[in-house]
Amino acid sequence: MKKLPLLPCLLLLLDFAIYAPANDWPSWRGPGGDGKLPDATTYPTQWSAKEHIAWRIDLPDRGNSSPVVFGNRVFLTQSENKGQQRSLICFDAKDGKTLWKKTIDYGKIEETHQTNPHCPASPVTDGTLVFAWHGNAGLHAYDFEGNEKWSRDLGTDYAHIWGPHAASPVLLGSGLIIHAGPGPVAKLIALHKDSGKTIWETDLDAFESADAKQFKGSWATPLVIDNAGRAEILLGLPGFLMSYDPKSGKELWRAGGLGDLCYTNVLTGNGRALYLCGYGGPGIGLKLPGATETGDLTASHRLWADPPKGKGQNPQRIGSGQIIGDHLYLLNEPGVMQCSLVETGEILWRERLSGSSWSSMNLIGKTLYVNDARGTTYLIEPDPKALKVIATNPVDENQHTNASLAFAGGRVYLRTDMFLYAVE
Repeated sequence: MKKLPLLPCLLLLLDFAIYAPANDWPSWRGPGGDGKLPDATTYPTQWSAKEHIAWRIDLPDRGNSSPVVFGNRVFLTQSENKGQQRSLICFDAKDGKTLWKKTIDYGKIEETHQTNPHCPASPVTDGTLVFAWHGNAGLHAYDFEGNEKWSRDLGTDYAHIWGPHAASPVLLGSGLIIHAGPGPVAKLIALHKDSGKTIWETDLDAFESADAKQFKGSWATPLVIDNAGRAEILLGLPGFLMSYDPKSGKELWRAGGLGDLCYTNVLTGNGRALYLCGYGGPGIGLKLPGATETGDLTASHRLWADPPKGKGQNPQRIGSGQIIGDHLYLLNEPGVMQCSLVETGEILWRERLSGSSWSSMNLIGKTLYVNDARGTTYLIEPDPKALKVIATNPVDENQHTNASLAFAGGRVYLRTDMFLYAVE
């Protein structure tokens, strides 16, 4: 693999106007990377397979990635032929018509879990370029007409028996942040979005599965925050919740107590950060440090930690939840929703909502939106006393999805294994 030189002393242009206009959903979990549109008032609350569907288009194969939307364009990554073909598809938001499809012929079959087709990473766009991270098949940048602007081969060691490269790219000013892994190696990489040239690269090989040593790194998408005026990249990795400097990729701080399987996003709110591991793994709550604090903050800043796996085991956690005030709302993979205290981790209630769910929860206005694996979307009123379901919105029978919803221009976009829906 040809390696490009690092760009010397390149300063990322940081912009922490977290909430973009509600007309766009440019990245995984929306404009702030946190699944929130706090000022939204125009999104649908009731629909079915035959009601309030603006359009529905067929998809060529299964997929776990989520759509992103900018202006009149909807973008979706898609794999076919057992992952040997990996594509970025652009649809017209008006009617769902395919405007273009760009396919990489990878030509190799990579091992993955039956529930995780290839191309699980969602694309990201700045409104001019759109970026698709196809893992071992490379990172690719296109303009809105489908012309390739640049392509990077970041290596071929980012694969795992349960599926590769689920982390979605993250835009930060002029930088594009890639969490490459899990696999035999793992890296956190910053590239210049206009050229694909490397700004910095951080080795994550120290963060290794403790049980079977099957992989390094995780499936988690980084979250960029403004912490007391200091820009930070937060990422869950085996053993630790980590913070990195976006300008250099250097570690700022860490807090221990996590397990091996890190799927979810870091959640932040009111000066607190939470991370909840998957497959019975532990979670931790943390008081975010001040702008000058660095190092191992486990003893000084960790508020609570779940018991290790096997000791008071937690449900499987794949989708990310929402912090609202002093409370965390989360739908666990078995379909059981819970509300807990951010400060202590105490679970206030647990109630069954649905069947299995891998999807992440969104806060649109003052309402929680989350879908289960059948494609049914639940609207929930946040209440620390009990589960309050406002609406239950199914689509076609026999549907399946592990993707999360997107919200743009007053529409809800739902990806299932068979279809992409626009709900109005």
